Amino acid sequence: MNEKHNFRYDPLYRIIDEIEEMRIVEGKLKSLYDRLKRINNLGLIPEVFEMARYPKYEHGIGTLHQINSLLDVTDRNIIPSKYRRPLILASLFLHLGHFPYTYSTERTLLLASNLGHQSKENRIKKYVGRKIKKVLNKMGLDDERKRNILDNIFSLRDYKLLYRYFSAEILVEKWGNLKDKINGLSEEDLEVIIKDLVDKENDGYRYLSLADKADFVQRDALYFGTVRIDVSPKHLYSGISRYNPIFSLSEERLIEYNFNYLTERFYDNSIVICFSRLYEKIVASLIISKNFKLEWIEKYDDAQFKRLICDGIDSNNNRTRLPSTWLKRAKDLFEKGISFSPIFDLKGVFFQKEKDVIDIEYELIGKRESERGLLTYPFDIGILLAVDYLDKDKLDYPVHPNYQAFSVRVFQDDSNRSLEALLSVIKNLSHYLSFSHVDAIRRGLANQLSWTKEVRFSNEAVISSISEILQSLESDQYNKGDFIEKYLRSISNISTFGELWHNFENQFVWKGLIDYFLKQHRKELEKIYEPFTKGLLSLPVRLLQYKSTRRYLDEIYDKLLEKISSDVSNDKKGDFFEALWLINRIQTKRGRFQFFLNGMVVVDPDRPRKTQDQNEFDVIELLIDDTGKAECWIYACSIADDYESRNRDQITKLSDHVHGVFPNLIIRTRYIIPKDKNTGDWAPCEEDAGRNYN
Repeated sequence: MNEKHNFRYDPLYRIIDEIEEMRIVEGKLKSLYDRLKRINNLGLIPEVFEMARYPKYEHGIGTLHQINSLLDVTDRNIIPSKYRRPLILASLFLHLGHFPYTYSTERTLLLASNLGHQSKENRIKKYVGRKIKKVLNKMGLDDERKRNILDNIFSLRDYKLLYRYFSAEILVEKWGNLKDKINGLSEEDLEVIIKDLVDKENDGYRYLSLADKADFVQRDALYFGTVRIDVSPKHLYSGISRYNPIFSLSEERLIEYNFNYLTERFYDNSIVICFSRLYEKIVASLIISKNFKLEWIEKYDDAQFKRLICDGIDSNNNRTRLPSTWLKRAKDLFEKGISFSPIFDLKGVFFQKEKDVIDIEYELIGKRESERGLLTYPFDIGILLAVDYLDKDKLDYPVHPNYQAFSVRVFQDDSNRSLEALLSVIKNLSHYLSFSHVDAIRRGLANQLSWTKEVRFSNEAVISSISEILQSLESDQYNKGDFIEKYLRSISNISTFGELWHNFENQFVWKGLIDYFLKQHRKELEKIYEPFTKGLLSLPVRLLQYKSTRRYLDEIYDKLLEKISSDVSNDKKGDFFEALWLINRIQTKRGRFQFFLNGMVVVDPDRPRKTQDQNEFDVIELLIDDTGKAECWIYACSIADDYESRNRDQITKLSDHVHGVFPNLIIRTRYIIPKDKNTGDWAPCEEDAGRNYN
């Protein structure tokens, strides 16, 4: 008599076979599967974007369907019989360890595990470590491998593995009961299933990850309302071999293209990241409070957990006495009462290999290790950082072996804007920035200063003027043709900024290029003057102000002044004068930190194309003064006799807007004019432009 086939309805695949292992495991772990039905697979994303939601349970069953499809396509020479049932069971247990709001809460738990001083025992870390070690002890790994796994999870490098260890821990706990219900299981199978779940070096892990990805990419595309894809397993897994668990070539591209789109559009969207990181800091503060019960994370679904963290009420309707300040912040976050905007996003920032994302966040906000310092700062200073590891294979440049790559995103509280806090982060970043990072920061800051939120930079004429001076100095008889070489050497020898040269872009794309032409192609030196100038103006200002490096700025300044006073054509005098003032400002050490925007143009898209970018600002100096306060100096350089009437309106408009955005910012406006051009004295002279805020 034929065995009766049962089916499940599925929104993506239409129907899914209900296999024996599925019925047994779901029956024995009904409460855990019921919980998955009330946990959203998209985590916090639907709290940010209005979109359809679907349960983690649905994705879990879809992953099982993909595993069954994979096993149907592959023969037993590729996946031997003894590994087939363990792979099915691994897919059934895979998602059981997820917390409410999935990865965000799992990352939060690890963040809470890292708080406080290293010398003090952290009860959260002890709890998580106990769970992970229970699984590791079943895998037959050596001590060094176990330590590496724990280090990678607690450092947040592998935070997405945490739920798998909690799933595996459930498997270990339920194994005896499960083995009695499913015929033919052995203790050897337990180790195989665990490795399928958590061991990244195991083929079964890679098969399971393929199936998981094949389902969530197609399913997320369906629920996000993007282009729906429906890939036949026969095509998707046709290229699999025993030692090469990958999708077949054309379908892999289809999956990857969709995954990359979903990542950029949703998973890694800056608004989603900001919401998630604020959530982490709020919930981590609740987790480390003495009244928080860790069992809530394991047992609650999304709705129960949201009520817990927003209202302080548990599933039995009891008041929990969790900290009211953080409960209110959680409620405000979910009700859109907290709003942070992205300022800049830096990819490929290189830090020393021994640092993890938490070390870097402490460093960039200028705080030492403490219990809540890493959690309170966004609400105190209005700045939020999101620091993440980057895979080497996703970078355009190689990474120095003693360093690792990170992304650093900076957000600012819309209701508590502080240029001082922004500049402090940039100051702490300055030793690690590539030239393209500096460009991204300039654009981010300029967008904050622009009343239209759209800008471009028009500094080609200034760069050309300085480049012309460099060429003149290089050929000067006094310098004997090695001005740039000596300047480059003096810059490179400042050990305080040695980190700059571990960045591939700075070391090879700029410094290496200059060296190459200086040593091997001196006849073509005209090719390096503008690249050298652009790089020079992107270096940290302090690096250019040391005694050994400033003398080169002095020479550039003197040569510019000499040039504009003698043989510069009238149509170029304005550009040379602006360059003269920019070098003057860079020469002049002021306060604790300086950052320059030159040639910032406020673009007005509502105006006709020809008049969209008439508001150009020559030099803007942003600094942290000696008292720790932020200042913004707006300079309008002009050699015209009617300089006031030419510049008054736009300098007033900019200063008033900046004051509205940063009400506590010290703002100074100045006209920069020649001292007495009629007598040939082109030395810059400052005049108050009349729009100042204290």
